[in-house]
Amino acid sequence: MILGIIGAMSPSWQVVDIREFQAEHHHGLWLDCSRAERAYKRSDHLADKSPLHCTYKFDAHAAKLLEENKSEIDSNAAALESEHHQFYGWHKAVLVFICLSLTAGCLALCVGVCTPCSPPCALMHCVLCFFSFFSACVASAIFFFAAHRVDSRFVQGLVGTYEQTIGEAFYCYIVGCILQMLVFILSIIGAYHALRSTRVEELVSRELAPLYHPRYGKTTV
Repeated sequence: MILGIIGAMSPSWQVVDIREFQAEHHHGLWLDCSRAERAYKRSDHLADKSPLHCTYKFDAHAAKLLEENKSEIDSNAAALESEHHQFYGWHKAVLVFICLSLTAGCLALCVGVCTPCSPPCALMHCVLCFFSFFSACVASAIFFFAAHRVDSRFVQGLVGTYEQTIGEAFYCYIVGCILQMLVFILSIIGAYHALRSTRVEELVSRELAPLYHPRYGKTTV
């Protein structure tokens, strides 16, 4: 769950190096950042990078500037690149499923405390773990397919077209999904053992019940 939070907070879901602007752009789910690249160690390796400068996708002032740039989209490469700073529906969908996953994960942690003493809680914990894992997978799938669309994958400049790569934030979130899958499998095993132990206790109680029947006194032994 911690990896999921780190991934959601990071802007590095898609990264593109726009060489003609000497800038590196990070496009996240709700946060976009850019960094000016100032020096080169070699022709293919950048060094001495400036800090990231970030803006929110839902910032009203930034959205107004993006709308103004649309009128210059045919002659201004910056206006073309600004299209990737829009807060699209698929961004919102990914964030919704991430929030659902994190909410279910938090509830699973709370319910999991009671699983050793309550089999119904073990079942509920299993269901919540599955829902958390499923929501995380849906969020990852939506982003993966949306990021590979042509209009999302490529950034048009004045002299060239640049391909966005999947950033480290996505891979961090994928690792979190894998860990959630393992937690779900362990929750199934835990729920099975909890229900089985309860069943065994019920059978033992039924077998010993005649020994404690009032007709025979406390015990026949």
